[in-house]
Amino acid sequence: MSDEIRVTIYQPSRIPNIYGPPLGLPLNWKDETSGELPRAVFKYFSTQHLRADEISLIVEYCQHYINAPCWDAAGGFPNELAALRQSANSLSTVSEISQWINACLEIAIDPF
Repeated sequence: MSDEIRVTIYQPSRIPNIYGPPLGLPLNWKDETSGELPRAVFKYFSTQHLRADEISLIVEYCQHYINAPCWDAAGGFPNELAALRQSANSLSTVSEISQWINACLEIAIDPF
């Protein structure tokens, strides 16, 4: 059994369901005003141990990012996009987040 932290998100989303006009662009993680998301992202990329609340915040951002309307307008890779959107709902570990980000990068979507 892995000693990796697995989280389940039960709380209301901390990332607003707001997308930038006119294309429906996702919010940028660096612009989150509490500072919690940028701290969690920096810890993630520096491979520091993440707390459960930090993992869940990164997952919420991934869900926000992949559900942006702009990806629908781009038109390419609809099957892959649908799979990424579905799989974002079940992310719960650092390794799952990493695999999900790599899958995004394969279709030229870079959440971070």
